[in-house]
Amino acid sequence: MDNLLQALRAAGEQTRMRILALCAERELTVTDLIHILGQTQSRVSRHLKILVEAGLLDRFQEGQWARYRIAGQGSLATKNRNTAKEGVSVARYVMQNMDMMHPMLRRDREILARHQASRRQQMTRYFEEHAKSWAELREQYVDQDAVDEAVSTGLLEKPVRHFLDIGTGAGHTLELLGPKVGAAIGIDISAPMLDLARTRIEEAGLTNCQARQADMMALPYDDNTFDAALFNMVLHYVDVPDIALWEAARVLGPDGRLAVVDFAAHNVTALRDDHAHQWLGFPQDKMEQWLEAAGFQIMSCDVVSRRDIDVFLLLAIRSNS
Repeated sequence: MDNLLQALRAAGEQTRMRILALCAERELTVTDLIHILGQTQSRVSRHLKILVEAGLLDRFQEGQWARYRIAGQGSLATKNRNTAKEGVSVARYVMQNMDMMHPMLRRDREILARHQASRRQQMTRYFEEHAKSWAELREQYVDQDAVDEAVSTGLLEKPVRHFLDIGTGAGHTLELLGPKVGAAIGIDISAPMLDLARTRIEEAGLTNCQARQADMMALPYDDNTFDAALFNMVLHYVDVPDIALWEAARVLGPDGRLAVVDFAAHNVTALRDDHAHQWLGFPQDKMEQWLEAAGFQIMSCDVVSRRDIDVFLLLAIRSNS
């Protein structure tokens, strides 16, 4: 009863209802909300604190920034379960009964749309400046359609409730698998790439997907959180891939599926010298040894792309022990 009353009191204020409506549209920062609402940082922060404590919003910290989204929208945040349950129920009720054509809410959405358009333009410029060589490199060495088909087939053989894309980059896999899973999180260490990923999933309307800044060597999630995970062409950038595999095993539940897509062993030293690859691909037996040491059972390993360098997909399942 106390949690329900707290959630109802939090929702019963005009500015906080505006914030709920905005955060149901997009995942927003304090700066975003200050710009849209035209209010001071202290006032916006106070309203956000009340909404988070009542379980109506989820808060995600990324360095000095925090992002907010309406509760229950594909969230895997850890919080008091009773407060979260009441907050999600009240948040859904408020959104179902809110007149979204009210002039004030309509104006908020118009400002939000302009704000998002400006951000997309910034991201487009960044991508044009930095991604051309990466895209050309990927096209040269990887048959992306073949990889996508193999990833979808391997990971979605059984229903997936909670999916983790480790090293999501610009969010390609979130866009691919997001419509087919319950909830998905893509993590990456690069803030600019995460902005691209967020733009991508927002434009696709994938409200069940999130992009988060995190280190694959120390994932910020509890044990047994996910039932499927993926490393898609990222482990060759990692000094110690076996540690990343151990972390993936930790956050996967028993029988959780892991797919690893990467280069087979090769001798194209330009990838190391010019593109920061730490590994010139991986021998199959080496990858299988790392996975078995991390507690996985190998299900299959197939070459899914044959160009100048073979690309393999190794599918493994976390053992129950």
